[in-house]
Amino acid sequence: MKKLQTSSIVKTMEAGNNEFSARKIRSKNFDGLMDPIIGFDHFKLTNDVFGAHPHAGMSAISYLFDDSVVYHNLDSIGTNRLITPGSMMWTWAGSGVVHTEFPVPAGGRVHGLQLFVNIAAHNKQHGPQSVYVDREQIPEMSGDGVRVKVVSGSTADVSSPVATPEQLDFLDVFLSSGKSFQHMLHPDWTATIYVISGGLDLQTRAGNSKLVAGDVIAIGLSSEKETLTFNAAADSQFIFLSGQPLNEEIYSSGAMAMSSPAELGKAISDFEEGKMGFITMEEDELKVILPV
Repeated sequence: MKKLQTSSIVKTMEAGNNEFSARKIRSKNFDGLMDPIIGFDHFKLTNDVFGAHPHAGMSAISYLFDDSVVYHNLDSIGTNRLITPGSMMWTWAGSGVVHTEFPVPAGGRVHGLQLFVNIAAHNKQHGPQSVYVDREQIPEMSGDGVRVKVVSGSTADVSSPVATPEQLDFLDVFLSSGKSFQHMLHPDWTATIYVISGGLDLQTRAGNSKLVAGDVIAIGLSSEKETLTFNAAADSQFIFLSGQPLNEEIYSSGAMAMSSPAELGKAISDFEEGKMGFITMEEDELKVILPV
């Protein structure tokens, strides 16, 4: 029987400038307790600072907070979608895709979470796909100072109606001061908690952890179901992410996460040779060139 494990609390700091700033969280700081999550950025941007770039072997998930402007998503498999505030775009890169995202209107401030999730080795060579989840499709659990947006997956008896490429419990939770929320963690799964504002007391069988804004903690790998209790010390918002770990080594370059050096080399070559497609600028307009 495996007991619940808990990481140290990692404190994040926002860094950047008016064009792009972020709190960056990476799995290497959590002793395997974030797996399958590779990392995520809580970001604000006013320009397309990254340009068109490739992804492979991972999912790139863009979730916008309610105070964001629209984020325009364009990729080399033909996805052309406006991500509206409160909505999510899940780009499952598989063998490789090129995409770009930029604010609408130009200069407006996008505020969101960019999440990177590993794909199992046996699926990394499958073709890419994208899934859009509009805010109207995101169910909420609410009442008595508790509001939970079930972006994907489920909590208690509330489940997202949208099938996503991977199983992931993704919750955006709002608690009034003094209120509590409980989630049942699946056996062998991990969970990552990131506090956006306020303060929490997280209670588990492994002990209690006090978290404030900017704090991140990862827990999991228990062989039994675990009840996680979140008590708000102040009006709070936090992100909860939970999935089944893959326990697979990653060889990465930029936004490519492959299972071996050879596989990574192939992904880089595929991008350079146009096998993932391209997005180019022609006469001040973005043009998609499909994969060859």
